[in-house]
Amino acid sequence: MIAPAQPWSAIIAASRATDWSSAGATIVNRTRQCGATIAAYSGTAAKINNAISACPADRFVQLGAGTFNLSTEIQLSKSNVTLRGMGADQTNLNFTGTSGNSACAIGENRVVSLCTGGRNIAVADPEHTATWTAGYGKGTTVVTLSRTRGLEVGSTLWLDQVNDASDGFPAAGDLWICSGEAGCSNQGGGESFARAGRGQVEGQVVTAINGSNVTIAPGLRMPNYGAARSPGAWWGNATTILKNTGLENLTVDLTNSGGASGIYVVNATNCWVSGVRVVKADTGGSNIRQLSTINALNVTVKDSYFYGPPTTQLVSVYGISLHVTSSSLLQNNILHKNSAPIVPNSAYYGNVLGYNYVDAGLGASVVLHGVGAMNLYEGNNWGAFSGDVIHASHAFETLFRNHHDGREHNPNDTEASAAISLYSKNRFFNIIGNVLGTPHWTSYQSSQAHHQHAIYEFGWQGTGSGNPVPSDAHVLRTVLRWGNWDNVNSATRFLASEVPSGIPSFPNPVPASQALPTSFYLGRQPAWWTTPFGTPPWPPIGPDVAGGNISTSPTGGHANKIPARLCFENSGLDPAYPSSNPRIKLFGASSCYPRSGDGL
Repeated sequence: MIAPAQPWSAIIAASRATDWSSAGATIVNRTRQCGATIAAYSGTAAKINNAISACPADRFVQLGAGTFNLSTEIQLSKSNVTLRGMGADQTNLNFTGTSGNSACAIGENRVVSLCTGGRNIAVADPEHTATWTAGYGKGTTVVTLSRTRGLEVGSTLWLDQVNDASDGFPAAGDLWICSGEAGCSNQGGGESFARAGRGQVEGQVVTAINGSNVTIAPGLRMPNYGAARSPGAWWGNATTILKNTGLENLTVDLTNSGGASGIYVVNATNCWVSGVRVVKADTGGSNIRQLSTINALNVTVKDSYFYGPPTTQLVSVYGISLHVTSSSLLQNNILHKNSAPIVPNSAYYGNVLGYNYVDAGLGASVVLHGVGAMNLYEGNNWGAFSGDVIHASHAFETLFRNHHDGREHNPNDTEASAAISLYSKNRFFNIIGNVLGTPHWTSYQSSQAHHQHAIYEFGWQGTGSGNPVPSDAHVLRTVLRWGNWDNVNSATRFLASEVPSGIPSFPNPVPASQALPTSFYLGRQPAWWTTPFGTPPWPPIGPDVAGGNISTSPTGGHANKIPARLCFENSGLDPAYPSSNPRIKLFGASSCYPRSGDGL
């Protein structure tokens, strides 16, 4: 079971949360260079791709300063190699024409691929599958499989089970993992890139194999596995999975790419994107992902900047999109003028989104769009958070010490106007220690009805096209709220009536104390917290924070600017994009976070 040392254990019941401390990659700062620095040039990406292919393990390929005008896709397809620029403000990869996805034939056309193979090992043609016959308890680290051929210590193992056929587990109104089932979602399809009808998918690392018993880390996150749901497993060969590979310190410009997506991280474990700027300065194309992960375990996206498209209309362009992703970390990123900044899109479990800043977003800063659970959202400064019901249900999500300020710096967000909108089938959420304030919010909560001026909107059926989904009283019934400050009450609320202590399934005892830990995943103040523009208090946001430095929205003094916001506000405008609206920032991670490589 979950160890009592978890920092949230005195607040959240063990059945409702997981261990987030190991999320993300172990990033290697490689110091040995492969060959000569590649100078800026115009042409295909073959020169860069060939250098990557020829690079020995644990070395990096260096791109020089200037603009690379590239007509084909970069294929970062070798494990234990880093592709590095001189900085996002110095090395610009300008892609011209529509690039393909030849390196990994999953998802949309894109300009940069981190992957080794060209297949979706879950849906199209799994390389290995097995029946999962024993070891179902939450926190379990040993599972029994019907076969282990092709499985090795260090392999990435995906564990799944079929969706619930009806509402819910263990009783109606409780946990309902679903996608296309009647009454569950408007459109289905919430488990994209997973095995069909199996939206509950957890990634694990194999640490030992003893016959049919497989030891895994970090252990099972969800509390509802069982033989009745036909548990199974799938995995790829060692050569199919990209490992320990990084993309660092450069700009990826999609403006002239003919509508291609940006960076795809596919069939990858312990890989990272760091100090990267992705720019889409035009409004063309659809179904574009500036960065997307698919079949990704322990992947980190940090210290990066995502811009565009510069439009006032909601379009199908996502900033960061997660598919079949576990134990990954999105940390200290800036999302600027995005139509949909962060979209967890299918089968996402045990991930952390920490200390990100969203500015001028058009839709809700986060939209839970596909099936997922047991993720942590901590310390972010954004406008609104939305769990929709268009594709699937969501459960056991934890929001901790975030600052939601509505339209204060996201003035065009009219899609999801409440601070936290949890539509029908968003159950067993934990909302703790957040600061929720803007003059637009004038009502505290609504249940089973739309209220764009509310702090909380619970259980509304939504307006998604397709199959109708009824409103849901169980969203409010199962939600845990503790220690949140909001501008409607102008007070922090520690109320036993807002703790679901009496529900029969997955209850949460009323916490014995109003004291909150500084973080649910970080053991201490991280090194990157110190910036040239000041060092924010640690923690920066929460009811126990006083004298906060944000004056643009009501906070009760409980919120400070996080490093990503300080970087955004203090970075100059990029003269290479004089006509962008709003103007693109001249972003360089080393200028904002000079100690980002020193630790957490």
